[in-house]
Amino acid sequence: MRRWIWLGLRLSIGSGRGGLLRTALMSSGAALGVLLVLASLATVSVAGAQHGRAEARTPVREEKPASPSALRIYDIEDAVGGRVLRRTAVVGATATSPRPPGVAVLPAPGEMVVSPALRDLLATDPRAAGRLPQRVVGTVGPAGLLAPDELLAYVGAPPAAVPEEDRMLDEHWPVTGFGHALEYALGEGAGPDVFTPARILANAFGLFVLVPFGVFLATCARLSASTRDRRIAALRLLGVSARQATLVNAVETGVVTLGGGLLGLAGFAILAPLSEGWRIGRLRWYAADLAVPVPVIVGMLAMTVAYAVIIGVLATRPARVDPLAVRRDAPGRRPGVWRVLPLLAGLAGAVLAGWTGRHEPHQSDALLFAGSMLLIGLALPLALPTLGYAAAALVTRLPGTPVWLELAAARLRHAPGVAPRLVAAFTVMIYVAGMGSLGVSLVVDVRDLGAADDPGGPRMYSVRGPGPIPAAELRQVPGVQVVDLASLPATVSGEQGYLIVGDCADFTGMFRLDTGESCVDGRVYRLVHEHWFGGPPLPEPGGEVIARGGARIPVPEQILHTGMRFDIGMGGTMLVTRQAPVAATLNVPASSSMQLVASDPATADRAAQVLAARAPSHYLGGDLGARRGFDTELLVTLLVTGLTVTFVLGVGAFAAAAIDRTVERRRDNATLAVVGTSPRTITAGEVGFGTLPLVIGLGLASLATVTLAAVLAGLLDLDVGRVFDRVAPALWLAGGALAVGLVLIAVPAWLTQRITAEQLRRP
Repeated sequence: MRRWIWLGLRLSIGSGRGGLLRTALMSSGAALGVLLVLASLATVSVAGAQHGRAEARTPVREEKPASPSALRIYDIEDAVGGRVLRRTAVVGATATSPRPPGVAVLPAPGEMVVSPALRDLLATDPRAAGRLPQRVVGTVGPAGLLAPDELLAYVGAPPAAVPEEDRMLDEHWPVTGFGHALEYALGEGAGPDVFTPARILANAFGLFVLVPFGVFLATCARLSASTRDRRIAALRLLGVSARQATLVNAVETGVVTLGGGLLGLAGFAILAPLSEGWRIGRLRWYAADLAVPVPVIVGMLAMTVAYAVIIGVLATRPARVDPLAVRRDAPGRRPGVWRVLPLLAGLAGAVLAGWTGRHEPHQSDALLFAGSMLLIGLALPLALPTLGYAAAALVTRLPGTPVWLELAAARLRHAPGVAPRLVAAFTVMIYVAGMGSLGVSLVVDVRDLGAADDPGGPRMYSVRGPGPIPAAELRQVPGVQVVDLASLPATVSGEQGYLIVGDCADFTGMFRLDTGESCVDGRVYRLVHEHWFGGPPLPEPGGEVIARGGARIPVPEQILHTGMRFDIGMGGTMLVTRQAPVAATLNVPASSSMQLVASDPATADRAAQVLAARAPSHYLGGDLGARRGFDTELLVTLLVTGLTVTFVLGVGAFAAAAIDRTVERRRDNATLAVVGTSPRTITAGEVGFGTLPLVIGLGLASLATVTLAAVLAGLLDLDVGRVFDRVAPALWLAGGALAVGLVLIAVPAWLTQRITAEQLRRP
């Protein structure tokens, strides 16, 4: 056995210039694939490390701790200049209070501890300096930060009284430590820790990296397939057993793949420490977070080599079983029609799922759709040989077919499995791109696919936080209206209801009145809310409503018909203006929140700046224009990054296969040139040989993507046009892949027209 292992090693490093080129292509392909796989695994490690640091700094709160604790922590996600500013208000800190990671000392009122990035921003951005006027007394270390560019501030705030009804909220409970677990869920009913960043990235890794890398590695493992098959067949005809020939081929493939994998590992080891200052979208990371566990690296390299060896061994079976046919360059067996059946079954299953679930989708419909989607992806490369063979047969029957196209069709029928192997990577790439873009778009926000664009205009925010609200200072900000309405429990017609207490100006700031109606301070009104179905029925005039505390309010005749101006719900049976005589008898509790209407985002930013500077534990609840978490921007970044990796792997596989195919065909092309065939015809024949299955593969992938998008639109009851807009980039990518494929086939074929005596002598 040792001699056959040595022969495999000898063939992997020395079998002529063509063999060296194949070795270089295969090893470089393995190196590129391993580098991208390690980078993708590192992103999962980064997400896991950031998730761990986020949990380590999350407060542990107890309603009734065993030992008294005066520390209160209020986590506030603010924004400055479109960037997330995490402002953590610290109340009641003492020398013995627990501290979050990376913080040496907790700040007192008027002090703050900031991250390095925020410290630099405070020196250059007046908006940040106005929002945080406190004195910097410390810097947050890397153990307390998610990324080097995170804007984080621990701000000392004075103690504030918490209303009785708000004390049940855990944010007001004493903080006894740090290190509470985080929970992620994209919808109601989802279990904890289901959609953590690491798990989302792991799923994206499987879709955008593993599938294309598998096709890429399979393509590299079958480079110079005809030459290698003839070599295996020659060994068999010389008396080498099938097992010995298999061992030679496995050693040759394994050594080249392992060498390329180690080269990719070395590239990752060099680039990882240098990447701390790099950026992908708004994502940055610490270089130490890129550490991939050694067992994972070893396992990944082992599986890469094993996969390449298995592909190489299975593909050379005809040369071991029937070596004489291989040496005579006999035509390949006609592909069976059965290859198309899995693709048709997948499309039929997807259509069936859309038909049965068009009214009320069930879990069975979702499972059928998911299974069909996976089956289609696996069946696309399987169907290409049969469809390519049929297309070549059709071309030969067309009248007036050019010579170069007949040559391409004849070659495609002679070796029906070669060209599909050339374009399989591009076909899978387009399908993965279409499904990835559609899936990420739906995860971002399903409602956005059917919702109209935001018309803009004024927006309402909630002013929240413990203690008195600086309403007077907020009212002085131009373009800001403070809406101070209180909701008071009351008994209406024997049922539990609510009264709204406030001024008419505040009331009309939140509610829209019907045409011809107006609100006058000093009066009481019955309220009829548009699209409001909660609470007791409208009371009859002449009766009484009993407010909490026992105050009796006569029911008036005046009615106001209202509609909500903003997407903030508040309902009540009656409006009692503060100037009304009966308002003095009401026991209205002090509210810990009120609403604020800003005319535009810049006005909201100025209001948030005033609020943060005057009351650090208060904040504006609402959209301040910052991108955070797994929002649209971040998921689009992940999509683009995944598509880039997929595209690189697809182009790399296609380029390696195209170059190898051109070199391998030089002997046949030299024979054609000797008998007088022009270089243009030879080049056009090579282009046609690769373009015909490429068009079929890209067309199939695009058709499958459009079909699944239409089915998914029906299952989710979404507008088909808007769903197609989400997969349109994948269709444009198919056109780009076709153009790139033509170039990668034509250029090497044109540049390798020189004939040598060696090419004519070799069998």
